[in-house]
Amino acid sequence: MPETCALIINWNNAADTIACIDSIMAEESLQILLIDNASEDDSVAKLQSYLKDKEVSFVTIALEALYRLDDNKSRVILVLSDKNLGFAGGNNALLKYALQQKQAIFAWLFNNDAIAAKDALQKMVEKMKEKEKTFIVGSVILDFDKPDIIQSCGVKYYPFFGVSKLILKGADWSKTDQKNLPLSGIDFQHGASLLVRLSLLKEIGLMDERFFLYFEEQDWQYKARDKGYGNELATESLIYHKGSVSTSNKKHLFFYYYNRSAILFARKHSNLATCIFASLMLSGITLIRARFYFKSVFWGIKGLVEAWN
Repeated sequence: MPETCALIINWNNAADTIACIDSIMAEESLQILLIDNASEDDSVAKLQSYLKDKEVSFVTIALEALYRLDDNKSRVILVLSDKNLGFAGGNNALLKYALQQKQAIFAWLFNNDAIAAKDALQKMVEKMKEKEKTFIVGSVILDFDKPDIIQSCGVKYYPFFGVSKLILKGADWSKTDQKNLPLSGIDFQHGASLLVRLSLLKEIGLMDERFFLYFEEQDWQYKARDKGYGNELATESLIYHKGSVSTSNKKHLFFYYYNRSAILFARKHSNLATCIFASLMLSGITLIRARFYFKSVFWGIKGLVEAWN
């Protein structure tokens, strides 16, 4: 295995995953670990057909057999899970394999609904090597459909509201002072593109799989922070992200998973009073954001209740 491996999760979305892989294929020394999270469509067949047509060396293997696979030289390892493991579970499964490989130093967790600009990975690696105490490096996330519009330059967390704010969201990247970004306001890096230092995982651990969607990367970075390790933004690493694909057609599930994860996170990292206040605030935020639509409000409140149970 090369110095860096890319970790990509597919779930019922082969088209985006193929475009994602295409954008990083120029990184010739990069091995791609691709897990299919029990897709219900023909994703696996499409991914295999794409790799064959591109004449890319690959191996397909069931998840339970992955850890018996020796240091495989295939460009792509396509892992088949028999259940949907979520973001944390899917990446954890691939991280466990990467940790077994002696040559692997970094793992790049890369959303399948994202496209990497040229040198995006290189800029993250350069930033990572600046400080030994850096656990995670993130990218500048731009909008896929409006490439000059920023989705995120890092994320700020507001514990009393139980929500996170994407820094510079909606700003024009071409008109932004790119050498003076508000880096001091960043609490954690956006999960669409994360470079992880594998050697620290024995101390920090893998992601908490109770976070099925949302807050899993935030919790991970806070765990690292508590042990004295930081995160950094590689301001020259650009990623074009579509965003919210997993819940875009089921808005009620966004409120359910977001609220559930938000309170799980608060209970891990804040005191009881803050958690209670955040729950009340999230209830109000859900009503407003869901525009009092019953189904979304119901599922949002359900997420809050389950997080307390």
